[in-house]
Amino acid sequence: MDERLGSNHKLVKIHNRALVLKIIQQNENISRKRIALLTGLTQATITMIANALLELGLILETGKDMSSGTQGRKQVFLSINKEKHRIIAMNLGRSLVQTAICDLAGNILHKSEQYLELFKDSEFASVMIEERVVGIIRDLMRDFDMDSQDLLGISIAAPGPLNSGNGILRSRVTDGSGQPSAAPFDWRDIHLKEAVRREFSVNVFVENDANISALGESWFGGGGGVSNLAIYMIGFGTGAGAIIDGMLYRGAEDVVAEIGHVTVNFNGPECRCGNIGCLELYSDFHNIIDDYDRRRGQTWKIPARQLPNSEAVLRIKGIFEEAAAGGAEAVEVLTAHGRVLGLGAVTLANILCPERIIISANDLGDIDLSILIIQIQEAVRRRAFPSIADKVGVVASTLGRDITLYGGIVLVLQDLFLNIAE
Repeated sequence: MDERLGSNHKLVKIHNRALVLKIIQQNENISRKRIALLTGLTQATITMIANALLELGLILETGKDMSSGTQGRKQVFLSINKEKHRIIAMNLGRSLVQTAICDLAGNILHKSEQYLELFKDSEFASVMIEERVVGIIRDLMRDFDMDSQDLLGISIAAPGPLNSGNGILRSRVTDGSGQPSAAPFDWRDIHLKEAVRREFSVNVFVENDANISALGESWFGGGGGVSNLAIYMIGFGTGAGAIIDGMLYRGAEDVVAEIGHVTVNFNGPECRCGNIGCLELYSDFHNIIDDYDRRRGQTWKIPARQLPNSEAVLRIKGIFEEAAAGGAEAVEVLTAHGRVLGLGAVTLANILCPERIIISANDLGDIDLSILIIQIQEAVRRRAFPSIADKVGVVASTLGRDITLYGGIVLVLQDLFLNIAE
């Protein structure tokens, strides 16, 4: 058999198992017949997948449907086995570090959060990141009184560059002279996956934060019923992830949809990635603070990028709250920023042709993004390729700053399906 056909067949099996588990997660008690109707898969396929999930202990049979009268065979309900395993999901965000213990149904059972500067914070500066990550996870498990034997896996989301297959947070590449060129982050080739796996003896997964957010939206957020979507990550940094035909698209070298590093100004300043006039230089939320201060004549204030992350977050949230209350200057600032973000959304629409673009402020949490989304949707409607302009919906994420944690649950489960897809 053609090797490509075998690979595609395996991907279909992974997708179908994930789809069935996703449907069961979203419906507390559901019959095999109902799953077949919702997924379009045959009853035979549903039975085969359900039996495999039952054997793994991921789902349970939870009684029969007695509402269908006395005639015929009763439908048996299926539910997620919430007690079978635990998953630890971690987010090494640009400003926020989160770690959570989750169950298979997508519930966050226990969570720790702290605003840190990965490269400026004294704790991270004085301790190797590998040791710091292991310590945070160990503290979380101790607080929840959980043993590593209960773990199905650990997922870690981080900004790139990284190699997800080997779980390495990569160093900056070198140019022809052997000198390191700029990059969004210089992780000095941290073998994080191996360090965490060695400590806890479970499967560990390291993934780009935008990619893992796309998985979270696909299963638990605004991606329900959609096979093609883009997640547009805005806030401290700008990025994107894509689900194509129901599957995460990683691209070569784990680089895909790096929308923040598309040139929007040929005469602009040099970006830390080495490019010129990148979108991220103008779309980063620090610009919101600086623009707001300029409009109010407060030029004496220090640039927003020099603020501690926790203070910058409070400033940004305050501007959004002022805009929601009708403050004219805040509305003007956010409207202008929404137009800038529209540039990236139009590019995503034209390149990926998604059914939906989901906007997430990642680390910044549950900010009301409606004022930005109005501008982004208008940009797509007016400037995307005509045949798709009115078909791409732009919506806010419903997962807030926990988006990567939800994606981490999916990442661990999909690996499980990969290993049982034969």
